[in-house]
Amino acid sequence: MNDRNIRQTLVKPDNWGKVYPRVIRAEKDFCQIERGDRILIGLSGGSDSLVMLDILSQQHKKLARSLGISLIAGHVPGEYKGKPIAPAKRLEKICTAMDVPFVTFATPLSGDIFTDCFKCSLARRSSLFDLAEKHGCNKIALGHNADDLVETALLNILYSGKLAAILPKQSILKGGMHIIRPLAYVWKEVLAKYSRKRFGRIKTFSCPGAKDSKRLTIRKMLNRLQSEGSPVKENILKAISNPKLEYLPIVKNHA
Repeated sequence: MNDRNIRQTLVKPDNWGKVYPRVIRAEKDFCQIERGDRILIGLSGGSDSLVMLDILSQQHKKLARSLGISLIAGHVPGEYKGKPIAPAKRLEKICTAMDVPFVTFATPLSGDIFTDCFKCSLARRSSLFDLAEKHGCNKIALGHNADDLVETALLNILYSGKLAAILPKQSILKGGMHIIRPLAYVWKEVLAKYSRKRFGRIKTFSCPGAKDSKRLTIRKMLNRLQSEGSPVKENILKAISNPKLEYLPIVKNHA
């Protein structure tokens, strides 16, 4: 399929209104996009990263001239059991159709790393940092969504004894670069529906390290509670976004 055909087949999803405004709200709430930014979009090939690419490319068309921002999509390839973890050529065609340059990390991830979620995440992140520095980017956009924020908050509370979550905007490398998460207010279910309508089904591998993890346990618990009719996930997102510190028993350090 050539670039022109891809442009013609990209259909505006029915739930666009549930995604785009929430991304814009996150951008404004946390000043994610600023004048002169050069943003590397972490494009794994999953639904979250594809929707992020789509929304940011739409934003780019509106803001490129007035704010002087630019985008580049970065993909970290890998193989598991002899098969690529994502269809890099198709991702490149989608990026070309959206007028977003596409680059890949030179060294693919090895198959054994996918059995350890921590090592895999660290390797992907390190590769994206290298790509960002190589291509002169000052920000990296990652596709973490509202579910990721809620799940991480509960993981920290239940297993680490910390009241902490994923930041929608995070300073790294002593302020020399920032990570932004434009999908922080959008739920995974909404993103999956958007992606199927917009891009069809893009086959990516199922991570073996995620089949028996604490995060999966938290996810199942949240889904069960949510199915009972209470907006549990929405309430947790509100709680971590607007904590009442005066009602938390915070111990102050004494000299």
